[in-house]
Amino acid sequence: MTKLTPGTIFFCKSAKDKLAPAVSASNLQVERFSGPHPSGTVGVHIHTLDPIGLRTTERRPRWDHLGLHIHLLDPIGGAKTIWHIGLQDLLSVGELFLTGKLDVTRVISLGGPMVKKPRLLRTRLGASIGELVGGELEDGENRVISGSVFNGRQAAGEVLGYLGRFHNQICVLREGREREFMGWLAPGANKFSVSRLFLSKLTPSKLFGMHTGTNGSPRAIVPIGLYEQVMPMDIQPTYLLRSLCVDDVEQAEKLGCLELDEEDLALCSFVDPGKTDFGPILRRNLELIEKEG
Repeated sequence: MTKLTPGTIFFCKSAKDKLAPAVSASNLQVERFSGPHPSGTVGVHIHTLDPIGLRTTERRPRWDHLGLHIHLLDPIGGAKTIWHIGLQDLLSVGELFLTGKLDVTRVISLGGPMVKKPRLLRTRLGASIGELVGGELEDGENRVISGSVFNGRQAAGEVLGYLGRFHNQICVLREGREREFMGWLAPGANKFSVSRLFLSKLTPSKLFGMHTGTNGSPRAIVPIGLYEQVMPMDIQPTYLLRSLCVDDVEQAEKLGCLELDEEDLALCSFVDPGKTDFGPILRRNLELIEKEG
């Protein structure tokens, strides 16, 4: 990788991980991250180390990482071209150069409340998810997801029933089709809540079997500080999300939308009282910016 760009290569890893590059180079920089999700996401790493919208050398990592990425940053005038590659893809590239063979094997996680035995699996790119989860799930109507529950896609049918190209996990949730009459009036001792509305907040270590239900229909944005609680980047999420929802691309650019992709807004969608999925809205605005030049 050090031969592919004259720019800095950031080798990002967990602060607890002893893994380190076996070579040294003048443009190779090792960075350590610590903290909960989304500390391991590419967007957080780039924003912390060398933001797209602001070039600076004073920033230092604040968040942690559960995976491993390498970010290639190549400043071009006032803009930047940024590439990232995961550890397993990096190993595959190395194998190709050493042996001339393309290694398509991947280690992925199989997990979720409806999986009988969560564990790691060794499989291949594009593997049939139906075969991977066969006999592994609890009885009932389940939703199988290629990727994370925050930013993955439903994996079903002849077209989408396969492991995504850049997905490292398969998650399975129960389909939450049941509706609870006036459930918001109940104490909620067995319900998950981010905003401390339920008694379950008195037992913070309690684990919940999440399902696909949203407990309500879409509604307006309610700015009560939840977005700020889960947004690790130095942006103002409430104002940004408002601009994205009304397709105000000029204001959205000023507020930092060019630094984001769908994964970076996944937690905002998760905690949103209005049940809005901000990922597709962000993509719509980015495509509009691209078309308008």
